[in-house]
Amino acid sequence: MKSERNLIILVFILITNLGFSQNDNGKIPFNALPYYNFEPLTITIGKYQKELLTNDLAELKKIEEKIKNDINNTDIESLYILSIRLYDLGEKDDAFYWFQTAKTRARIFINMLDKEKIGSIGSIAFEIKQFFVSCNQLVGEYMNGCGFNDFEKGLATYEKVKNEVKNIQSYKNVYKNISFIDDSNLETQKEKKEKELSDGIEYFKKNKEEIIKTRIENGIQGKY
Repeated sequence: MKSERNLIILVFILITNLGFSQNDNGKIPFNALPYYNFEPLTITIGKYQKELLTNDLAELKKIEEKIKNDINNTDIESLYILSIRLYDLGEKDDAFYWFQTAKTRARIFINMLDKEKIGSIGSIAFEIKQFFVSCNQLVGEYMNGCGFNDFEKGLATYEKVKNEVKNIQSYKNVYKNISFIDDSNLETQKEKKEKELSDGIEYFKKNKEEIIKTRIENGIQGKY
């Protein structure tokens, strides 16, 4: 049931104009204070917070490669922010990939949290979880909007992200101040997420024409 609900939400985002608008310069007007502010650009969270401030695409691509080669030692916040910065600098295909990668890892992260030790406002686990939720809701419109302008590319990205789920490792070394349930649960969570992505891919394949038609009718196709 949870997997079906997530799929319904995803399809809704893919085909619906939620009414957010891009900044005049084509950037995502995302604010999640105190961690991220789009104007003036401010990043105060993550391993690569200083490097991701760059407006030099060549430099950003170097950081992207660095993160790719060390992804299991990189916090998920940095993956989300990398996706935003790539989008802002016009690399929307890469932005979509990193957003989906961040979202997938964030879901498993949340499911691996020790629910009795998450805490509330002010606690690290709670604040990071809320940051992920904000990214999924507010940044997700832009990423899913642009990611399926080319439907086959969007599907290929989902396939790639699904195939990389098996490579996800324990979060404990990256988030030393957060309590997780035992790592013996990690494989189960990965299998659940992989199935969820597989179900989504199959749904998209079966309903391709209808999804594209609805995106066009709703003004989503080519908007982002």
